[in-house]
Amino acid sequence: MKSIIKNWIKNEATDDELIQIVSEVNSWDGSLEEYAFYDMDSLDEFFCGVKPTELLSKLADDFDINDEGYKDTMYGLESCSKDDIVKEIKNNAEEVAEQIVQAMEETDLYLPDSLQERME
Repeated sequence: MKSIIKNWIKNEATDDELIQIVSEVNSWDGSLEEYAFYDMDSLDEFFCGVKPTELLSKLADDFDINDEGYKDTMYGLESCSKDDIVKEIKNNAEEVAEQIVQAMEETDLYLPDSLQERME
């Protein structure tokens, strides 16, 4: 099962499917948070109620508000493109596939149709 998922991640999944399944796993246990992509439009919502000093401490030095989106790293928020995140997911397909399998075993994880078809 893991090899099917790994192959799907590397060769078949669309960018949106990868972002979606990482989000699904993260909603279950947060184990793939380093691969989560947030659209820049959600930035205001992310910081709703946060003090300005805390906000500034969360931003990486090179944060670019004009980028497509951002990710939350152990060093703060980093601006990035969806392509950057997709490359990270694909480069770490083994780890991502492992977390997907674990989530499937322990919860009713939503799978994109293209992956669901491969699993049947």
